[in-house]
Formats: sequence, C-alpha cells, structure tokens
Amino acid sequence: MSINRRSLAAFVVAGAAALAGCQTTTVTGPSPAHPSAAASTPSAAAPASGTVPSRTSGSESAPAERCSLDQLTASLGRTTGEAGQRHTAVVWTNTSRAACVMDGFGGVDLQGPDDPMGPTYSLPRTSETPQSFSLAPGQAAHTTITWLPPQDGPGWTPSGMLVTPPNETRSARIDWPGGAVLRQDGATHPGTYIGPVSPGAEG
Repeated sequence: MSINRRSLAAFVVAGAAALAGCQTTTVTGPSPAHPSAAASTPSAAAPASGTVPSRTSGSESAPAERCSLDQLTASLGRTTGEAGQRHTAVVWTNTSRAACVMDGFGGVDLQGPDDPMGPTYSLPRTSETPQSFSLAPGQAAHTTITWLPPQDGPGWTPSGMLVTPPNETRSARIDWPGGAVLRQDGATHPGTYIGPVSPGAEG
C-alpha cells in the first residue's frame, strides 16, 4: 500500500508539472517588442528610403533682388526714325550668374560741349506705367530714348551719355549714336525723353 501511495503521489506531481507547462505555452496577448525588431522597424516620423523630407522654412529660394550696375553691362542699341523723332535703345545685359529684377525708369544724361544750358542734358521720363520683370543671366532689357534733331540751326551734339539702371545711383558711360539734338531743358511737353525699362534688347 505504501508503494502505491508513493506512486500515486509521483503521478500527481508529474501531472501538475505537465499542467503548468501547458499553461506556460498557451499564454495569449501582445508580446514585448524585441530590441532588434524595434530598431529595424521604421518609425512613423522617419522618411521613407530614397525620399527627402520637405521643409517649411529655408527650402524655398529667395526672391531675386533688383538689378544693380554690378550685374549689368550697358551698350548702345539701334537708332531708328527719320527727320522727325528718332529712337535710340540703351541695352542692359545681365552679365552676372544670378537673375535679378528690373522695374521702373533708369536715367539718361547726355553729355557734350558747353552750352548756355550747361554741358549735360538730363532727359525727362514719359508718363508710361513701368512693368516689373525678371532678367535671367545673359538676357537683355532696354531703355528707349526718344529725341528730336534740331528743326533749325546746328543744334547741340552730345559726345556721349551717362546711363543709370533703375533703382541705382551709379552710372555707366556709353557712346552717343551721332547727330545733333534739339535741347528742350525744362520744356512742359518736350520731344526728347526716355521710356521705362522693358524686356528684350530692343523695342
């Protein structure tokens, strides 16, 4: 009988151990993340492979600044017209590596021999509304000079002119195309004037 009780007790212990082992292997629910698995799983905030995260600040290119004389080269364009009003183009070429903005009026001062009105003839502006435009590297813009040759007498012949880009205080000197000018310094409705800067090498 004692042998049977010991056998029975051993059987009960073995059965309990087996039952405990079964309970361990059948536990359900989320298992803790393995460190290596967590490291290999992409974070929701991380960008996908091969993509560049977008930026809300600092990624947009800054707007182009107004053209300065450092970026421009002035040259003499064509002169058109006959005995009446003539038109001469002052060409501005962007010789820099960056685009810039041109708008408004420049300045044109004809220079020549001394005269009762002085050696400089500063041309007035038209009443046209100027436009604003971007001037890419290598592109050109122009200012048109409309001028009157003398109607009677020899007139005044400039030897050159100082041209100033819009929004600038510095000037470049270029040649005058030739021909005498009727000076109308201070006239209310002069026949010699300059237009706003416009895109293209000529009007």
